[in-house]
Amino acid sequence: MRTFKKTSIVLASWGIALAGLQNQSAQALGLLTPGGPADTGTSVLADALGANTGPEAITISWSVSESLADVYTYTYVVNNPVGDVVLNNDGSPSTTPEIVDAFSVGFNTTLPGAFVMGSQTGGVYDANNGTGGLFWAFTPVNAGTSSGPLSFQSDNAPTLGNANAQDRNPPSPWASNPDGQQVPIPNAVPEPSTMVLFALASFLMPMRSRLFRFIRKG
Repeated sequence: MRTFKKTSIVLASWGIALAGLQNQSAQALGLLTPGGPADTGTSVLADALGANTGPEAITISWSVSESLADVYTYTYVVNNPVGDVVLNNDGSPSTTPEIVDAFSVGFNTTLPGAFVMGSQTGGVYDANNGTGGLFWAFTPVNAGTSSGPLSFQSDNAPTLGNANAQDRNPPSPWASNPDGQQVPIPNAVPEPSTMVLFALASFLMPMRSRLFRFIRKG
């Protein structure tokens, strides 16, 4: 079974803090056994207005399994809740049922082992967007129904990352970030991640002027 690469304590701490700020509260992943049962769960994607409960938020059912050859299969099913309707310009609900017809997961497919070429299945159209991750379009999913399985394979063990679902009308898009929950993706994020470095830089920038003043006084 593959293991995750180690990161420094400082960057890991910043990653945890940033995840907390973004309210990324999806379930923790369990330990997989080669050839054993899949790890399964659900994650909520918040709508464009930040709602992460009720009929305007959608859920993603997911599973990750590991083969005896240490190949990981990632599968997602998009669930559109009963009562999901298109929102008016002021955010109030209309009487028009809402659909979902696209889904994507964000990770760098160009990194070693991140994506097994030719393994993406499901939907009526799919695309490998490289550093942007994987995309599926599928027959519109009406409220109260679900998409078919959307799958791919990777040599990399799972971590948590962002997902996005779409239609043309609000409450679309639905997303993990900032108000929803993350889903399992391959551990294919460059270390340290850009977001962690950005958070660290944002913290240090206000301190820079104080540091310069201290140096000049010395």
